[in-house]
Amino acid sequence: MAYPPAPAPVPQPVPVKQGNGFGVTALVLGIIGLVFAVIPVVNVFTAIPLGILAIIFGIVALVAAGKRGGKGKGTGGTGLVLGILAIGAAIAMNVLVFNAVGDAADEIKEDTIQDCVDSGAGTREECEQIWQDAEDSVYGE
Repeated sequence: MAYPPAPAPVPQPVPVKQGNGFGVTALVLGIIGLVFAVIPVVNVFTAIPLGILAIIFGIVALVAAGKRGGKGKGTGGTGLVLGILAIGAAIAMNVLVFNAVGDAADEIKEDTIQDCVDSGAGTREECEQIWQDAEDSVYGE
C-alpha cells in the first residue's frame, strides 16, 4: 500500500535581529576618542571630533532604543558617556601641557635675566630690556 507524500514543511519566520548599530558606533568612537585624548595637540583633531560623533551617535542610539523597547540602550549610553569623557580629557590634557610649557618658558626667561644681572651685563631693568628687544626682533614687533 502506498502512502501519500508528506506535506511540505511550513517555513518558520526568521527572527529579526534587534541590534543597535548606532550604539555600537557610538561605543567604538568613544573608545577611540578616549585613547587619542591623552595625546596633546593631536587630540584636537582626533579625540574631540570623535567625541562629538560619539555623543551624536549615542543620542541617536538612545532614541532608537526607546522605540525598540530598550534594546541597545547600554551601548548607546556608554558611547555617549565615553564621548563626553573623550572631549573633557582632550581639553584637560591640552590645558595641562600648555600651562606646563608656559611655566617652563617663564622660568627660562627669569633664569636668563638673572644670569644677565649676575654676569654684570647690566641692571635687572637693562637685562629685561635686552630680553624684550630680543623677543621683538624674533616676533617682528
